Amino acid sequence: MRSWRRSLLAFMLCAGAAGCAQPPRGYLGKRGADLTDCFKFTVGYGLITYTRVMVTDWAVLGMGMAAGENYGWRGRYGDRGWQKQRGGDVYIGDIHYQAGLPLVANEEGSDGSGNRVHTLGTSITKRRYAKDLEPTRGGKVGERFWIGIAATAGLSIEIGFNIAELVDLLLGITTLDILGDDEWCPRPLRGTEAAERGPDR
Repeated sequence: MRSWRRSLLAFMLCAGAAGCAQPPRGYLGKRGADLTDCFKFTVGYGLITYTRVMVTDWAVLGMGMAAGENYGWRGRYGDRGWQKQRGGDVYIGDIHYQAGLPLVANEEGSDGSGNRVHTLGTSITKRRYAKDLEPTRGGKVGERFWIGIAATAGLSIEIGFNIAELVDLLLGITTLDILGDDEWCPRPLRGTEAAERGPDR
């Protein structure tokens, strides 16, 4: 039993720390990556106030406006800040903005060429990914099934759970990859793309 627990802890740490800088290797590596895709948790600080509840991309309700810096984990496709080192860092920090008006529109994202999520009304959500973090086609489908909350009022917190990624994890036990993300890894930025992103810090 202890050996099993150590193995579980090892692939969770590897998936989080390495963050799929290269495709996860082996059965445990792939299941660990699937596991980390299931949740997001960040804390930080921000100015002004904002609150958002999301029950998949088809039920999003936000109110307020805020900007701040967050640290934590947002899944393999989560933005690390367009001027920060990407590739799945467990420690992430970026200037993150949030704005919402109930039943009208809600938007969250990062400065520069980072990720953005825009919802018109409560049901039409569009996602833009940083070039190096764009998911597979199945991964994009999975990203639509986040359930969670975000709030900023001096202190900032975001908690989320992805039901599609949970299904992918459970079916992945049989090696079935319904989202087609087992071989995914960040696309290296070169030349002008890297210059647009800014220096890694």
